[in-house]
Amino acid sequence: MEKINLKSDLPAKEAFKKFLENKKEYDSIKITSTPADITALKGKIKYYFEIKFTRQTKNYFGAATLTEWNAAIENPGRFWFILAFENKGQWEFREYTSKEFMELNTIPPFKTYFNIPFIKSDKKSKKETRSIKLTENRLDKMRKLWKELV
Repeated sequence: MEKINLKSDLPAKEAFKKFLENKKEYDSIKITSTPADITALKGKIKYYFEIKFTRQTKNYFGAATLTEWNAAIENPGRFWFILAFENKGQWEFREYTSKEFMELNTIPPFKTYFNIPFIKSDKKSKKETRSIKLTENRLDKMRKLWKELV
């Protein structure tokens, strides 16, 4: 029996795709990965929908990447952040413009991520990432920018 990943947002993406199809406003609706979860055409103009899925019932704490924000800023009026959740077995969606969603966001102090394998291996990970290596120069730039922002 296949194990269900309760954290996966794929069911939310599929439900929102179906929601858009039923509205009949868009064509060529596709689940994508970047710069947003779903793209669709209205005429020849492309629209973007970034799905933020939660199982929370009172408050949703989540994140938006700089890649998503870049796409939102570069596509004004054509990019939406979508909060997707189930209520009594039915999908509900709340659509936010970039400006509306920005009002709900904060910037925490920058952080870095590390990944330390416990077992040595000669194999390099083939997992695609948009992360960059931390260097003293990049760390210095982050520190300066943070001081400028606060």
